[in-house]
Amino acid sequence: MISLIKNKPGRYIIEQMRIVLVNPNPMKPPVTPVSLDYLGAACRHAGIDVDLVDCAVEPDWRKKLSDVLTEEPILVGVTLRNIDDSYFASQDFSLLRAIPVLETIKHLTDAPICVGGVGFSIFPSEVLKFCDVYYGICGDGEESLVKLAAALSDNIELDTVPGLVRMENGNVKHNATVPFSLEKIDLTSRSLIDNPYYFKNGGQVGFESKRGCSLKCIYCPEPFIKGKNERLRPPQHVAKELTHLHDRGITVFHTCDCEFNWPHSHAFQVSRAIIDSGLGNKIRWYAYCSPEYFSDELADVMRRAGCVGIDFGADHGDNNMLHRLGHRYNSDDLTRIRDICRRHDIICMYDLILGSPGETKKSIETAIRLMKKVKPDRVGISLGVRLYPMTPLGRQILETSKGTLSRNPSLFGALENNESFLRPIYYCDIRSGEDVEDWLHSIVGDDPRFLLGRRTQANPDYNYNDNPDLTEAIKSGHRGAYWDILRRVSDGIPPLFQIKS
Repeated sequence: MISLIKNKPGRYIIEQMRIVLVNPNPMKPPVTPVSLDYLGAACRHAGIDVDLVDCAVEPDWRKKLSDVLTEEPILVGVTLRNIDDSYFASQDFSLLRAIPVLETIKHLTDAPICVGGVGFSIFPSEVLKFCDVYYGICGDGEESLVKLAAALSDNIELDTVPGLVRMENGNVKHNATVPFSLEKIDLTSRSLIDNPYYFKNGGQVGFESKRGCSLKCIYCPEPFIKGKNERLRPPQHVAKELTHLHDRGITVFHTCDCEFNWPHSHAFQVSRAIIDSGLGNKIRWYAYCSPEYFSDELADVMRRAGCVGIDFGADHGDNNMLHRLGHRYNSDDLTRIRDICRRHDIICMYDLILGSPGETKKSIETAIRLMKKVKPDRVGISLGVRLYPMTPLGRQILETSKGTLSRNPSLFGALENNESFLRPIYYCDIRSGEDVEDWLHSIVGDDPRFLLGRRTQANPDYNYNDNPDLTEAIKSGHRGAYWDILRRVSDGIPPLFQIKS
């Protein structure tokens, strides 16, 4: 994109517009910042030059920032993927670790900073104030970031930028979000991020087949930040993207979709496109799926497309609690999908969320008993539900607490002066007992299938954030979903790749 910059009265010079994109996430193992790859493709499609500073990759990210900011860009975009690790056992407020990066940028340049990403989109006003920046983009950034850069360059009214959040006279102003059409431009190049680095050090590389979610889980912010309707990528684009990454030596992937298998027909078509591209027997990939829309037919085509593992958002095993959580499936479906996975040689993990309103020791015991009967390859347990203010559960807690969060015995975390829930707050129903954490560990026992953390443990098994065992396993050659890597290590299965010393 070419911009006209006024030089002297009546004279203009032509300047090539440039954006700097920054990933401040220091998490280990490093998680692929897929959004920056897509943003880079959108900016380049618009003719905007893009420089990247990836703090997860750069051994000296301060020096790298200094180098790329020597010449001032029109805009610095910073992705905030995580506010916290959403894990009751650790309650890590990871947004704090982005502050040194943001402060360094402010010191090095007067260029405006725009934050975005999933974490920002959950708490836009709060994050803007917490990080002390003027601009942010809620939701999809591909079109909005380009429009913001053009508006800043050409002094165009900022109301034209979809999803823009900005500070004006001490107040936060929000523009309406406009869902981005995933068919509009080709996002398949994946050429901005050092994806081979993430494959080597993070064990996998992410990809996206759609955005948005029409499911109605009472605790989940996904529909509110990515849209309540699914927007689908062309299946051939997904296959083309994976082909580009495979050509660079990357062979293990994980979907970034909240539930890959919904809509069922789209999941089938994406899998078929991967098969038709010839990648089915060349790559391995993992997916997040819902128990509600999983069939023999889909499992067959996913497996032939290279899918080897599925993380099902089972949430519970007690039918009453499943209904309370907003699900239409029941415990019989959890048995059914396990049988399907066995038939098609797909390993699976069931994620459980325990402690939501109505939870008792009896309902928890029902869930654990079902897991031991069904025997998924792994069971991830989150005790305590991270609250978000826009979700049905979050709204319910705010309404019943009426400004007195600290008086609610079922709430844990940063309860003082935190009505926005920016700092993590968790709900664990007091009716399940004050000793529920120890009791849960006792009924799980030493069953290696269960990944269950504890607040008194420094490195809970199920928390992937800064997990040294997981990092070491990847270094030794293991690749895959993190739960599968932990499974393989625990079961004594050799690494996929032999690393030369």
